This record gives sequence, structure tokens and C-alpha cells, in this order.
Amino acid sequence: MSVKEFDVLVVGAGAAGESVAIAAAKAGKTVAITEGRAYGGTCPLRGCDPKLVLHAAAEAMFHVDRLRGKGFTSAPGFSWPDLMAWKRTFTEPVPEGARKKMKEHGIEVYREYAAFVDPHVMQVGDEQLKAETIVLATGMKPAPLDIPGNEFLYTSDDFLEMDDLPAEMIIIGGGYIGTESAHVAGALGCRVTLIVSESVPLDKFDNDLSRLLLESDQRRGMKFQLNSKATAVREKGDRFEVDVEDEDGKLTTLTTDRVLHCAGRVPNTKKLQLDAAGIGYTDSKKIKVDTKLRTNLAHVYAIGDCSDSGLPLTPVGGYEASIVNANLFEGGDESADYYPIPTVAFCLPGMASVGMTAKEYEKLPAGHTVEVFHKDITDSYHARHLNSPVYAYKLFVDTERDILLGAHLLGPGAPEMINMLYLAIKEKTRVSRLRKLLYTYPTACSTVKSMLG
Repeated sequence: MSVKEFDVLVVGAGAAGESVAIAAAKAGKTVAITEGRAYGGTCPLRGCDPKLVLHAAAEAMFHVDRLRGKGFTSAPGFSWPDLMAWKRTFTEPVPEGARKKMKEHGIEVYREYAAFVDPHVMQVGDEQLKAETIVLATGMKPAPLDIPGNEFLYTSDDFLEMDDLPAEMIIIGGGYIGTESAHVAGALGCRVTLIVSESVPLDKFDNDLSRLLLESDQRRGMKFQLNSKATAVREKGDRFEVDVEDEDGKLTTLTTDRVLHCAGRVPNTKKLQLDAAGIGYTDSKKIKVDTKLRTNLAHVYAIGDCSDSGLPLTPVGGYEASIVNANLFEGGDESADYYPIPTVAFCLPGMASVGMTAKEYEKLPAGHTVEVFHKDITDSYHARHLNSPVYAYKLFVDTERDILLGAHLLGPGAPEMINMLYLAIKEKTRVSRLRKLLYTYPTACSTVKSMLG
């Protein structure tokens, strides 16, 4: 079999992979890119972007519902098929547009999964491609749920392609994907039960705020099976039964119209055949990299969700791509510096976090000068004028150095407001300065002064 040679081979055509391929082409390298699924990657096709289209509709309905009796007399009519048609205007042009962009830069485009034959050669469909530099950017995918009846499960990918919204749905998994899906479905009229393995949903966020969100959701009619796991799914006529086991081993059977599996994601690395090249990976099959995103092979890099580097977030993948681009094609010598990483759950209302967490605070040595500012401010004007069901915050401030170390927000405006607090942490802006700044009023950011005391 003949082998086609390139300077750079990129495996995975999400935003991070495309960025590296284009940077390589602009640097005068011969470049190939390959992708076994649709070009564009998770964020524009199966993640952030389509999710936010659905969230926009859910948020509108949520706000109207909160203002019913306060000007609104009823909820507007809603069509899930119309919403999905609108969503597809964002997703359907992406694959062809991405491939066209690659070709315009002189990049050879392949539409196959790639597998290592040896450290420099990969099998791509019926061809073998050899490259001086290989960049792996294969992302993640929904984790398989190994229980009886798993063939009846919808995944988070499927949720974003559903032709209809059922009257009732069980969602397995209380992380940000499960919680966001539950809030979208619930706001748009579906009765939702969430099976959560922890004591609160969104356990990776601040648990005090997560508990407030849980209580708010329960008041709105959402149901939860906490500290529990799904153990089996089976058909029951035109519906489904789900067996649920709690932490004490007690079994409960729930009946529903549809079962959505959001219990985690795994790195999409199995088909790469990493062992054939001798590339190291973790027990969870994430590719091991150093601070320059290099694997144990000097010519192979891994970026984005498939690597064991930063959080599995689109901006992190883009940041890692920029480091690889600078080092490979611009003569740079940059290393990844992730801290702090802001993250958001687009629930209703939103949850956001950056910097020091409560667990990190609890591990501080005696005599530290970090103070906690934590309060439920649901009765504040910013919450009340929207009739928000909950609004709260937790901030960690080093009073001696006069800097903000961590910020955790729950409420209207939180997903946008966290960016300002991220900047304050990153740039070590003095808290005394934050208190004196002029903020437009009444906005979410104008509440910073009161939050900081």
C-alpha cells in the first residue's frame, strides 16, 4: 500500500483541530485533516451552539411563566418541531462550510476515522497517511451506560435531534448536560425526573448553590432521585420502565415516555489505536500530555477534550490550539496556564463558577486571610424585577492581599457576570477597586458592590 506524506496531519475536525490545520497551512506546511463524523465538532453540532438555541426558547418560556399574573395571563403557544427547524438552520450548514474552509486553505480533507499503524503513519479509510507532526483533537462522546435495556436510551446527542418533546421524560445524570437538558425540557412543558448519583445536581459546582437550585427546581415541579443510579430500562407498552437503586440499595421503578442518558462523557480515542504508536493514556483513556500539549512522542500532540489537560470546554480546546500553533508554526515556547477557568451551566436560572472552590477553602492552613462572602439575595431588586426563583452567590476574598480568589453565582445574569469576575481574578484586580467602579444600573454586574460588602 502506498503512503501519502504530509508535514502535518490533524485528526479531528472540531474548532481546535481546524484551527491547527489552518495555522499549519498558513505557515506553508502540507496539511491533511480527517474526521469520522460530521465536520465542525461537538460545539457547533452537538453541544454549545444548538443547546443555546434550545435554551433561548426555554429561557423565554421560563421568564413568561415567572411573570404570569404580573402582566402575563397565560403562556404562549409552543412548537418543538418549529424550534428544532430553527436549530437546524445553525447546525446544517456547518459540515460543508467547515470542509470548504479547509479546502480553501489547500488542506486535504478526509472523511474517515484514523488509526495509528506506527508512530508516524495512520490508516485513514483505504489510505495510509504519514506525517512529520500529528495533532489529535478527537474530542469526547457520550459514555456507554452498561445496564440492561441501554438500547432504549437516548443520548445527549439524540436530545438535540428529537422530532418531538414527550409529555414525560427521565434523565439519567445530574451533571451540567443532564441538568441543562432537564431545564430546557421542563420549561417547554415536559414533566422531568432527574436521576442523580450525588446528593445534589451540578455537584461539580458549589454545593450550597446547587442545593438552592435543587430546592427551586422542586418547587417548580421537577422531580429528583438523589444518591441514586439507574440499573435497568425496559419497554412497557409504548412507554418505558426504569429501575432506580438508591444508596441504601432500595429499588424503585419509574414509568416514563422517554429515557435520556446524560451520565458522563468519555474521550473519543478508542479508534485511534494509541498502543500501535506507543502513546500514553490515562485509565479513562484520555491522552497524556505535558504543558505544551505534547504526548510522550515528541511529534504527536493532543488538544481539547481527548487530552488529560484542562477542563473539557470549547474555550479550553481553542486555547490549547493557540499554544500548539504558536510553538509549531511561530517559533514560540509557550506552556498552558489554565487557572482560573470560568465555567457555566445554562440552567434556569444560570449557574457559574471560577477560581477557588469551597473544598479548596476548607484545605487552607490555619491563620489564612481568606474571607467568604456568601448570601441568598433572592429578595434583591435584580432578582425581584424578574421574579427569579433564586439568586445567590459565594465569593472568596483574600482580605490581606485585597484580591478576589473565587466566585460562584446562581441567578439571572450569572453566565455573563462570571466573565467580569474571571477577569478580576486573572488580573488580580483589587477588591477595593471593584467596590469603587461605576457599573451600569440596574444590571447583574451592578450587584458586585453589594456582594463584596
